[in-house]
Amino acid sequence: MNSFLGRKGRRLVAVLALLVPAAACQSARTVAPALAGQPYHAAKPGPAPGVRLRSGDVIEIKFAYAAQFDQTETVRPDGKIELPLAGEVVVEGKTPAQLREELMKRYSVQLKHPQLAVVVRGLYERRVYVGGEVKKPGSVLMPGEMTALEAVMDAGGFNRQTAEAGNVIVVRNIAGNMIGMSVDLKGALKGERTRPFFLEPRDIVYVPRTHIADIDLWVEQHLWKLLPPIGIGATIY
Repeated sequence: MNSFLGRKGRRLVAVLALLVPAAACQSARTVAPALAGQPYHAAKPGPAPGVRLRSGDVIEIKFAYAAQFDQTETVRPDGKIELPLAGEVVVEGKTPAQLREELMKRYSVQLKHPQLAVVVRGLYERRVYVGGEVKKPGSVLMPGEMTALEAVMDAGGFNRQTAEAGNVIVVRNIAGNMIGMSVDLKGALKGERTRPFFLEPRDIVYVPRTHIADIDLWVEQHLWKLLPPIGIGATIY
């Protein structure tokens, strides 16, 4: 029995043996941590979002039959650019194809042949932020399409003993509201066939701790403080 329990097991037996009297002495204090959580919607995997323009991106507008209107612009902090004849144009959040279609409609009023191309010359630094139970939490560069699992791997991977890979939280700013989505990455880690969850710039990926890890941490940080000191000469069998 002693070899099966090991040192941690014997400590836990000691904790349980002393918990009742210690709790009685601490009746005015909360012994168990409050478990409160905000519900998250299960994320629905979808196709890759593609490039959407953001402030700081550099784009070139090239006309097929009116080169005098060619323009290279940097998207302003307000998400707009200013073009000859067309004036101010909101580009943030649009794909290059969507912007091309809008500009052709605008220029069709002034030009007989409004055919043009939208060329992305530079993307302003795109990042996602990965935290929680990963080995290297922090910001991760997003040079192109990136999935939630790829972001976690770029952050050093999961802490295998403590990470809850089946309930990874992705927080995204949608129309000014921070929306949390739950992503199950456990199947992918097992080699199962799953659909990837694609991230968008400035997404926050948070890997929570497992419930067992939370209990272990709480015991280590709080429970031992409630117990009377055990003499050095005490032996637990």
